[in-house]
Amino acid sequence: MDAKAFVLIVNESGKEDSVLSNLNGISSVKNAFGTFGAYDIIAKLESENEDNIQKDISDKIRKISNIRSTLTLLVDSKPGISKTNRSEEKVLEDHMAQAYVLIRCSTTNESDVLKNLKQIPEIISADILVGNYEIICKIVAPTYNEISQIISTKIRKIPNLKSTTTINVIHNQGFNK
Repeated sequence: MDAKAFVLIVNESGKEDSVLSNLNGISSVKNAFGTFGAYDIIAKLESENEDNIQKDISDKIRKISNIRSTLTLLVDSKPGISKTNRSEEKVLEDHMAQAYVLIRCSTTNESDVLKNLKQIPEIISADILVGNYEIICKIVAPTYNEISQIISTKIRKIPNLKSTTTINVIHNQGFNK
């Protein structure tokens, strides 16, 4: 897969299961999870090229009923971090609290921030983004309190970090292809 993106979705109240069901029918959507916070769902898309992703977002995702708004985060072609394979990630998703952290950097030095993130054991993946945020990373820990502690004591201490936005994943709401 050469192109990746994340789509943050706000849907009508209580319609997460319907939206997730529709997302599951879109081939480029590799996983999608209910979240709590500013967004209701986070979906990860992968395809051979960015055009396919853009087409799926505009022609399929944005046409799903009950979606109020979307924010697309395109992943840059620069290499990110991946510490797990699919089967290991599945085990972590089944047994651990998880969250995505959106990061804004104070400078354009994402690679240094990425190196620092790689040193944090609880971060299992990270990608450089194009647009509103510079980096998205996935973090797992036994509890959401521990995720919060890792963000405040480890991630936010990284030099050149301007701000973070945490998107906590709801356990057992979503799918992983």
